[in-house]
Parts: sequence; structure tokens; C-alpha cells
Amino acid sequence: MKHVSAFEVSKPGIHSLIQDLGRFGYQHLGITPGGPADLHAYLWANKILGNHSNMASIEIHYGLMTLIALVDTRIAICGAEFGVTINNKPAFNWQTHQVKSGDVIQYRSAKTGKCGYLAILGGLQTKKDYQSRSTVIRDELSPATSKSLYHGQILPASNSSIKYLKTTTEHAAEVIVPRHYIPNYSTVLSLGLLPCYQWSLLTSKQQYQLLSNKYQISTQANRMGYQLVGDMITDLPTALTSEGIALGSVQLPANGQPIILLQDRQTIGGYPKAGVISAIDCSQLSQRQQGAEITFRLDNPLVSRYKMQAFKRFFDF
Repeated sequence: MKHVSAFEVSKPGIHSLIQDLGRFGYQHLGITPGGPADLHAYLWANKILGNHSNMASIEIHYGLMTLIALVDTRIAICGAEFGVTINNKPAFNWQTHQVKSGDVIQYRSAKTGKCGYLAILGGLQTKKDYQSRSTVIRDELSPATSKSLYHGQILPASNSSIKYLKTTTEHAAEVIVPRHYIPNYSTVLSLGLLPCYQWSLLTSKQQYQLLSNKYQISTQANRMGYQLVGDMITDLPTALTSEGIALGSVQLPANGQPIILLQDRQTIGGYPKAGVISAIDCSQLSQRQQGAEITFRLDNPLVSRYKMQAFKRFFDF
């Protein structure tokens, strides 16, 4: 597939990464799956462009990124509200936009939410490592997948997609995500806990504490995991054998403060875990900023599985 230079990074922002759905089947080698922090927003950005669900996009944390378009193309903006502008004119969130060569796309700081997605027609065509373009900095697989965006970087896209765009109507209507699908990232978040792992080793008091506590997101919150702060859960099980770590695992370390493990988590660990939250809830959690209130509730595994199956069918992945 031939590529064309699509964007030049003028300002990389605080923490901007390339993400596709992630790399799977390599955790036994200690390689983290990676993938989008907010799967919901990432998938919508690709869907409204007509892209396949695994097309690589830019994941922007905290904002302050500036790109210069090097081709005429179509982009989609979804996720956190950054007050994006194109040539100093507002570019509305949760919809597609036509851009021309020379256009300047600017992200301000986040107003609501934490991370956003900029997708391009046909997806970004950066180098793959282990079948994925996802950036996981700590894995250091290669320079292409272990660095955040940097000043002067040129981001390639599919030449065939650019040619396809030229055959379509220049002033085609923009595609907008229906309002009822757009989350409110400012509400108190209740996470559905699927009890597994060491749930049965916890006492009824410890289980009640976890489900009744009101937690806040600490300063230790990133793509690897979110440390929560609340009433300490004491006398937790110890001396456990290390085991594989699933996305959304709710780990209970010795300090009694839960850690929810996310896309860039370690592949194995020996701390007790109360269970997991769904990938859909992980997306919502990833949009909450420091100090946001978090609670847990027990979720029905059958209902959770049905929701995830419906989610996958809707987004075709």
C-alpha cells in the first residue's frame, strides 16, 4: 500500500499517541496489548469516517496539540472536549470535518474529559510492531511504537483513501454522532464490578467496604492504571501466586487502595484482585480527571457479556 504524508506535528501536546485496537496474543512474552484508552470514542471516530474499526488514530491526552494538514482529507474528532479549531475556526466535537492541505488543527486544554481522538480517512499508516501500530512507551518495541508524538514528525496515511476522497463531492455533509450516544464525562461514575479472581478470599466486610466506599481518582492515574483513594481496606490476602492481568482488573495492594489496571498494565501480578470492570466502563474511567468520584457496584456477568457483544456488533470488531 502506498502512503502519503498526511500531517506534520507542529506541537505534540502534553501526551499524544498513535493507537489502534492494540496487539493481542503476546502477553505471554510480557508485551502489553495497549490500544485506545477510551474504546468508545476511538471507535466512533472511525465509524463516522467509514473506516475499519482497527484504523490507527491519534489519542490526545490533556490537549495542546497542533497539526498541519499536508493533504486534502477528512478527519473525525471525538472524545474529550478540547475546543478544537481548524484555521482558528471552531471544529465541533463528535463529527467529521473536511481539511485541506495547509490547514492548521489546534487543540486547547481539556474542558471536560481527559483524552480525545483524531481519526483520518483510511487511518494513519505508521509502522507496525507485533501486528499493531499502538504506542506503548514502556515496552520499547521500536522507536515507532514507543514514543509519543514529537515536533516535526510526519504522519503518513493511505494514498488510496486520499484518492477516493477526491472522487467524492467536495462539500459532502459532515457526519455527526447522534447526541444520545455522546457520554457526559462530568457525572459521578459507578463502575460495574464482575467478581472473580480473589473475590471469594475477601471477607464480607472487605467486600462491603469496596462496594460502599466513595473513592476519588488520585494523581497516579494514567494509561497503565488508576489509583483510587478512599477508606483503606485492611487485612487483605497475601502471598499469592502471580497470574495474568486482564483489562479492568481491580487490584488491592497492601495499602488497601484499589488500582484499576488499564491498557498499558503489566502482564502478570501477584496482588489480590476483587474482579474486573468491563472494557466499556474502562473507557468511561479513562475520561475522568484527578479528584473525580468513583463508586463500585456488583454487575451481572450475563448482562455485562450481552452489553459487550452488542457493543462489538454495533462497531463491527
